Amino acid sequence: MSTAVVFRGSVRGLATVRRLPLTLALVVILWVLGAVSGSLINGPGQDLLDQVGIGLAVEPGPWWSIFTSAFFASSLVDYLACTAAILVGVGIAERVMGPWIALAAFIAGSALSALVLVALVTFGTDASDQWLSFLGGEYVVGAYGGAAAALGCSTAALEALWRRRLRTWLLAATLMFALFVGVAQTLQALAGAVIGILAGWAVQSLVLRRRAGSLHSSSLRETRFLVGTVVGVFAVGPLLTQLTGTWEVGPLSVVSEVMLQASPDADEVQEACNNDTNCVTLQGIVGVQSFGAAILTLIPVLLLLVCAEGLRRGRRLAYRLTLVIQLYLAAVTVLSILQYVYDPDVTLGDDDFAYLLLYAVPAVLAPLIIVALLLVNRHKFRVESSDAGYRVLGRTSLILAVAAVIFYVAFWFIEGNPGRSTLLDLAGQLTHILVPFPVPFVVALPQGLLSTVLYGLGGDIIWLCILVLVLNNFRRFRMLASDPAADLGHTRELLHDGGGTLSWMALWDNNQYWFTPDRKAGIAYQVHNGVALTVAGPFGAEEHHADAAAGFLKHCSNLGLIPCFYSATAELDAPLLPRGFRKLEVAEETLLNVQAMTFKGKEWQNVRTALNRADKLSIKDHWYNYPEMPPGIRAQLAEISEEWVADKALPEMGFTLGGLNELKDPEVLCCVAVDDAGLVHGVTSWLPVFSQGTISGWTLDFMRRRTTGFKGVMEFLIASAVTHFKDEVPHISLSGSPLANAGAGAGEGDRSTLDRVLALLGNALEPMYGFKSLAAFKSRFQPEHRTLYMYYQDPLALPSIGIAVGSAYLPGLSPTQSAGLLRQMVAKEPAA
Repeated sequence: MSTAVVFRGSVRGLATVRRLPLTLALVVILWVLGAVSGSLINGPGQDLLDQVGIGLAVEPGPWWSIFTSAFFASSLVDYLACTAAILVGVGIAERVMGPWIALAAFIAGSALSALVLVALVTFGTDASDQWLSFLGGEYVVGAYGGAAAALGCSTAALEALWRRRLRTWLLAATLMFALFVGVAQTLQALAGAVIGILAGWAVQSLVLRRRAGSLHSSSLRETRFLVGTVVGVFAVGPLLTQLTGTWEVGPLSVVSEVMLQASPDADEVQEACNNDTNCVTLQGIVGVQSFGAAILTLIPVLLLLVCAEGLRRGRRLAYRLTLVIQLYLAAVTVLSILQYVYDPDVTLGDDDFAYLLLYAVPAVLAPLIIVALLLVNRHKFRVESSDAGYRVLGRTSLILAVAAVIFYVAFWFIEGNPGRSTLLDLAGQLTHILVPFPVPFVVALPQGLLSTVLYGLGGDIIWLCILVLVLNNFRRFRMLASDPAADLGHTRELLHDGGGTLSWMALWDNNQYWFTPDRKAGIAYQVHNGVALTVAGPFGAEEHHADAAAGFLKHCSNLGLIPCFYSATAELDAPLLPRGFRKLEVAEETLLNVQAMTFKGKEWQNVRTALNRADKLSIKDHWYNYPEMPPGIRAQLAEISEEWVADKALPEMGFTLGGLNELKDPEVLCCVAVDDAGLVHGVTSWLPVFSQGTISGWTLDFMRRRTTGFKGVMEFLIASAVTHFKDEVPHISLSGSPLANAGAGAGEGDRSTLDRVLALLGNALEPMYGFKSLAAFKSRFQPEHRTLYMYYQDPLALPSIGIAVGSAYLPGLSPTQSAGLLRQMVAKEPAA
């Protein structure tokens, strides 16, 4: 390791210490006390525990234990978990509120949550509650209550989006641990979270005099997020109970038994195999004790997490799948309870009824509550995939299931299983393959290599493929436009009423359209990676732009899309920034005041040289609409364009960069540099900009030159445009250079994730498309600059937005080209 690397690491470490002194100090105190007291491995000894632990016995511990318990843990794993809780909870609180308030929240939260825990256990013991009374008679240590309280309190200082989101996550996580694990520390953490959130709400409302924020403005998105979180908690909770081993005692801890496949132990496998050594070995390698069986245990968790993500996006498919799964789990749980209750070998006593009341009833109620929650909010999950997406999912799932049944039945008979098992066993084994959840009856294990392999791995293959297909289905949308041609025609009409310098690009391919209810304004956008990426800002009469921007947000929310306004001007500050949007500079548009340009002075030397050279070579500028262009010139334009594209390692770009097809619009003007021999040296295209029905400007789009053409042809063409438009409009735009200045204007420590992604993409494309050199070329015309921004609302969506921008500009990348672009993005030096 070099000295420079060590030095940079030391600098980063010191910076972290300066930013989080309290958090690191608490971690150090925790570990130092643990080491000094010899409690790092197995926790404090009994004598020390009597003094520092929270007493849940009949005789409570000393009063100071509600403070000291936060600085000890019960085992090495518990020390690691407490460290993580402090780093997350106190770390965020310290960054948001400062060290002193964070320390006060941690200490007060530890003490108050300890008192709540003692009160709960005392009440449960007096009421003979099996869960809470089970927790009595022991001492509790851990920093969870204080860390959760500090984190909950810190949410008061956050903006509305993050405040609601962090509170939801905190309550969901602590509630999940309390219900599924249920040990005393989890109850204290839940109490700390509630105390911290209430304290934060009080500070926010009474001290800061800031409204808590209404859910009505974003009720659709927040409801979807909440329902998805509930389903996600119910998915992860059963897995948590399996990972925590035999010491989970929460009311929902038994849910894992009806939701997750349980691998039989060695004795059960021996019995199922009739003590056949070959069968036992085979089951350990590819059967019910193999790695495939462990993966099958995770399938229900992954399936519900995928459903939770779909619910967050408002997907109807996720809604239907979740309903079916929850109803199935409730039915299986009821069936299991009935089997236990009516078993003639079981005599139910008072303790058994108490057990059923505590564990079995919540296991039934939990999925039914989720079903009720879904049904009440069913109208909020209406986002449908495309018909093709549903066909692919249904067809592939059916093919996989039918193939598995056919092959398994064939192998089952070929390998002699009928002599050892019944057809009922065969049916049960097929459900093990086709249904990822445990079946409520016991079946015999298959014997034979092929049937065992398919029994152990078939369900994994089928359901992993289905999960991928479902996730891919969430990326598709049913065609929104009932009449795309009519929408395109109405867009052209609105563009004549008004729009920005880039608005004419709304007429290009791959765009979808949204219009205000009165259809007086609209927005063009593309959907990539779940992001609705607009083509510049709203179009139509200027007085309707703000309403269009606000209405488009609701449209995206209904579809579960992430709204992102790309290459928009500061006009959108007023409607978007109060709604929590941020903006990032993505381009500098260059504007020319054509009526004031004379090409006189030293700074115009390059332009005058180009004009003089064109005059000597008898090159003239000819102006056409493409449909009126002579066939010979059109053929040469196609030749020049193909030559330009063939020189690039990547395909022609799109989105805000037009190609030859975009020239064919009858309202687009083309300026062609042609010599006396009829040879085309270069071409530019100009998009109209309208205001109240009249042309108020033109925007440069298409630029191509013949490689053997005269040097300076582009300067000549733009100078010709200045002369041509001087008497018609006050300004023309040379457009922006996309990704040319991505990452500029911000210090290294202040650059956002998306800023870095766009900078990487811009640097990777620079050798092939020359955006930065194009921006430098445009600066020769002494332009006025106007910043174009990207407006986004959710910082967590930045990676998705970065991928969406790349997909919009390069929609037709092959796998090989994608791999080459990725290598170029991560290369230290750009390719030549």
